[in-house]
Amino acid sequence: MDGTGNPSGAIGSAAESVRDAQPASQPAPLVVALVDDVFFQAPIETVASMAGFDVEFAAPTEDVVAYLVMRRPQLLLIDLNVRSLDWSRWVLEAKTSPATRRIPILAFGAHQDAAQLTRARQLGCDAVISNGAFKADMAGYLRKHIRLDDPAALLSQCDGPLPELAARGIMQFNAGAYYEQHETLEAAWRAESGPVRQLYQGILQVGVAYYQIQRRNYVGARKMFQRAWQYLAALPDGCRGVNVAQLRRDARAAQDELERLGPARIAEFSPAFFKPILLTHPRPDIHTDY
Repeated sequence: MDGTGNPSGAIGSAAESVRDAQPASQPAPLVVALVDDVFFQAPIETVASMAGFDVEFAAPTEDVVAYLVMRRPQLLLIDLNVRSLDWSRWVLEAKTSPATRRIPILAFGAHQDAAQLTRARQLGCDAVISNGAFKADMAGYLRKHIRLDDPAALLSQCDGPLPELAARGIMQFNAGAYYEQHETLEAAWRAESGPVRQLYQGILQVGVAYYQIQRRNYVGARKMFQRAWQYLAALPDGCRGVNVAQLRRDARAAQDELERLGPARIAEFSPAFFKPILLTHPRPDIHTDY
């Protein structure tokens, strides 16, 4: 770090290698930072920007999981000495929810406070380092711990045909057999390798959300919608013949209606929000009529 607070040449070079690896058409990976010390905020923003990452400094919230689901960060960065937020609650809630537990958490704190560093590890932080180590190589630590998708591999797989097992699950989904589609699409997910598996996982989570709405289970339905977004958000608008863009719109509309009604009025939820999966290339065996 030089006298202006800018990263050194070595850090800059490492950051540039990360930036150059990101496709220009993809949104920048997001780091949500629980950092309120301005002496850390400025260099974090500088280094992250050079690496091609966006940074959002977290604000207080009553619902940590909803906050993270909406933003979908690739890394949660935590200053263990943050004063304006309860970092332990953020870690505990993020790591105990299936909707957010895949988000890696990198924490840094005073090396003299061994008890605090140990507690951070016990609560679920994926990596815990000292302030000094983080200051010395911010770009290196961000690059090491941020969770980056491989859009090229995903696009390549999305160009392939829809497997018969997945097609059967979508047929069940479109017929309103939301419990059965879960079993079928989970089997398709297990049989698949590579990032395209997220397609089947995202569809089945939406289907289970619909199933929970039918059972008048507000909490369960909302949780399933939250889980679905970590998969659907990473997919292109079309994948293996599935109109993913329309699925996202339909799922968002259903979730918004669910949250508008709240648990007390879930019985008023209209089945008209249960939309079928649409295909970019129609198949005679899969009905997609609204």
